[in-house]
Amino acid sequence: MKGWGMVLLLALPLADEGDWARVFSRRLPEVEAEVRALEGEAEGLPRVPIDDQGGRGGFASQHSAEWPTDADRHEVEIRWEAPVKIDEVILVPARRYDARGLEPQFGMPDAVEVWALGADGAERRVGGFEGLWGDPVRAGHPLILEAPSETTAVALVIRAGRLFPDPDEGLNYVHAWAECLVMSEGRNVARNGSVKALSGQAPLTPWQWSAGYLVDGQTPLGLPEVKEGDHGNVGWLSKPMKSPDDPVTVDLDLGKLCRMDRIRLYPAKRPTPDLPSGFGFPEQFEVRTAAHRSELAGAEPVRFALPNPGHNPFDGEVVAEGVRYVRLTATRLWKPFDSYPAFCAFSEIEVLDGTTNLAAGLGVRSAEGMENMVGPGGRYWSSQSLTDGFGPEGRLVPMVDWLKRLDRRRELETRQYELRAEGRAIVQRWNRIAVWAVVLASLVGTALLIALPIRFRMREKRKLLEVRERIAGDLHDEVGSNLGSIQMFADLAEGRLGASDELKRIQRIAAETVSAVRDIVWLLRPGGGHRIGTVEHLRETASIMLERLDWHFSADDPSWELELNDEQNRHLFLFFREALHNILRHAAASAVWISVKAEEGRVSLEIRDDGVGIPVEKRERPSTLRALRQRAESLRGEFIFVCGETRGLTLRVSFPAEI
Repeated sequence: MKGWGMVLLLALPLADEGDWARVFSRRLPEVEAEVRALEGEAEGLPRVPIDDQGGRGGFASQHSAEWPTDADRHEVEIRWEAPVKIDEVILVPARRYDARGLEPQFGMPDAVEVWALGADGAERRVGGFEGLWGDPVRAGHPLILEAPSETTAVALVIRAGRLFPDPDEGLNYVHAWAECLVMSEGRNVARNGSVKALSGQAPLTPWQWSAGYLVDGQTPLGLPEVKEGDHGNVGWLSKPMKSPDDPVTVDLDLGKLCRMDRIRLYPAKRPTPDLPSGFGFPEQFEVRTAAHRSELAGAEPVRFALPNPGHNPFDGEVVAEGVRYVRLTATRLWKPFDSYPAFCAFSEIEVLDGTTNLAAGLGVRSAEGMENMVGPGGRYWSSQSLTDGFGPEGRLVPMVDWLKRLDRRRELETRQYELRAEGRAIVQRWNRIAVWAVVLASLVGTALLIALPIRFRMREKRKLLEVRERIAGDLHDEVGSNLGSIQMFADLAEGRLGASDELKRIQRIAAETVSAVRDIVWLLRPGGGHRIGTVEHLRETASIMLERLDWHFSADDPSWELELNDEQNRHLFLFFREALHNILRHAAASAVWISVKAEEGRVSLEIRDDGVGIPVEKRERPSTLRALRQRAESLRGEFIFVCGETRGLTLRVSFPAEI
């Protein structure tokens, strides 16, 4: 069991966080398989761009109240010319870039409702959304509402709920949308309609925020492109012109007489990141139509002047019957920098009759165009690119279809988010189970590891104690008794034969050896009621070794209760005996004072004598009192010695008590 616990403990940190769940959970592989399938489906869908696509900001209004009130209703109305049956309503969130980076849903309320107004003023609810701020994956995706069947309206009202504070003006709350599309049989009836904010006030940046921008056809989402294979063309680019007033002409031959009502121009992709969006899109241009090529020069032009649309298609109304030839003339070219040439560039041109593109796949002629010039990604600028159905990044699709694809990606990403959250919960649950299993196995293994040898350890400990007790007894009874006899016979010999240096030396060595044996016996008996305390043993040792001197021993009350561990006792006694030996052998002292104190977890021992001290020339030598220094280091203590002015030496050692 211990072995399995250790294996699990070693394997757990090395395993991937989902390995335990994949082994034991049937649900986690299903979750991961569904996530992979959703990722595969989302691969071909467009993404909400994170970089600036240019164009205008949209509609925004500022309000004094966070929640709508009777005086401040947080509403905006869009009205068009005549009642129509509406199919969908699409709201595109506004975005803003500032020092904090991209805010992809600037001014989007937490909840919104859309109401259709009939010609008689009657309201009908189209739909709404709640909890938009808490949606973890929406982040700029459009809001798409399917209108109830047979919903006929002449206007639309967008009613916002709770508003977010304006980051730049903390006292105001902002309600904003980039674009509102009201679709009726594939046509955006709200395009260029009238927009009126029913409450609030307009921001002080009309070049970015305006009521009319809500229905100008521009969004911050870029061109409606989807990836479909690899196309070799990136768009069409004119020759560099010296002046922005140099005209650039593009002619299209529709091949037969047709009716047209619009011309749609798609901007080109900027060739370098430092250039603004809407690269090469002319500031002013005109469109002429004719049944014969020779009639183009004299045809009445339809003129357009507009700010740069950024990365947005532009729809211009050009209604004409019996048209075969269409001439687009850029009369004011794109030239943002004085040192930069003037250019005209498009990625696609569509001539529309309703939703039918009459120019698809047709030839294009331009005397000012540059043919087969290498562009971004190794693709080419060419006139064929203007009618191939591709933008700079992919195949062009209807705007509503593209927005629905974006919304489908949001649905897939929302489901992936939910599945990943479920997968993390499964992994965490199984990881907790695995951890508890490992802990339980380890506890059982540890318990067995302790329980099985515990009797052996106790038996061995008892044997060790018995051996130590036997050795201590033998030392005390045999060696101690013999040494005592030697000391006694030396005393008798001295009384019978008289004092001599040899007898005194025998007496001294015998007494010191008896004291050393007593210390060894004391250390070998680590406990029990028969053992005296540490300080008491120091005092007895002093009484034996300093018997012939005038000695004094003092200790404070806490020190008498002091019990050190065996290792500290050994080093303390060896320090003590070494100090007393030095006094007896070298100090020529007549009196010794010993003091012991125990306070705040530290023990202090001081030994002072009135002997000859240490000569001045030896005091700074490393070898002086080396044995005492080493014992103090073993005690992890501090050692100092102080010599008297004429005689005497004081030794102090202070160390932390370890019981």
